Amino acid sequence: MAVAAIDVGGTKTRVEIFSGREEPLESTTFETPRDGDVAGRVGEAVLALAAGERIEAAAAASPGPLDPRGGVILNPPNLSGEWWGLEFAGRMEEILGCPAALENDANLGALGEAVYGGGRGYGSVLYITVSTGVGTGLVVGGVIFGGSRGFAAELGHTVITDDERVCGCGRRGCVEAVASGTAIARRALESGWAPQDGGEVTALAVATAAASGDRRALAVLSEAAGYLGRAIVNFVYAYDPEVVLLGGGVAQSDLFMRLVAEAVDAEPIMPAFRGVPVARGALGERSVVCGARVLAERLAKRGA
Repeated sequence: MAVAAIDVGGTKTRVEIFSGREEPLESTTFETPRDGDVAGRVGEAVLALAAGERIEAAAAASPGPLDPRGGVILNPPNLSGEWWGLEFAGRMEEILGCPAALENDANLGALGEAVYGGGRGYGSVLYITVSTGVGTGLVVGGVIFGGSRGFAAELGHTVITDDERVCGCGRRGCVEAVASGTAIARRALESGWAPQDGGEVTALAVATAAASGDRRALAVLSEAAGYLGRAIVNFVYAYDPEVVLLGGGVAQSDLFMRLVAEAVDAEPIMPAFRGVPVARGALGERSVVCGARVLAERLAKRGA
């Protein structure tokens, strides 16, 4: 049984084909299409990668908001307008000739970590991805907690501060507006910081400089980590997870992880809620595509 796992990101799209074994049969990564028939180009990439292998089911991840029950990508700020309102699952079914599902990327990151990664052995896993935006997903008993319409746990768009910076969702002071990789880079630019090598101002560049002792970069990274630590405590109060796992590019920084852990510890919190582990996800950049694999295999079994 071969299944296709698709991870549509703001800049890159990853496709992997699995057939029972732990490692994918084939894998490819390419720039996320921004215009034209974006779904068609993704579908063609899947077919090319499968190379004649019959695909039993496919599952795709996309930034939210989206409608997982209707398989529709709604209006995610990190994707171009060509994706907005796109019936992506339906198009994959047309192109691939098999059942297809669509799910929020952070939800699938949580599912991937719960089944294959750092969340194994835990009954409930809260996953937070810190990259272009801040996405969150919650898995309870091996199942994604989606709420009444599949929109639950969009915690990146909860207000965490009275900071006036506007989030892509239109609100001010969201977690994503002050703690994402985009926010870190923007804050660094606002502070007048620039890499010594003259390169691009990115969250990774800020984290690297901070780890090397750059005080201005450290101040920027610490501010973002402080906001995320405060948000994590809010999320623990709201969902009482057994473990909190961080993913995404920014979370690959050891310094950022330490700063977040310190921020969580520094927050006032009732004793009963203390002690929830906060750690980096074990799957790195593959957490989402691994979650898509889980979803695709479950879909294939239902159709068998």
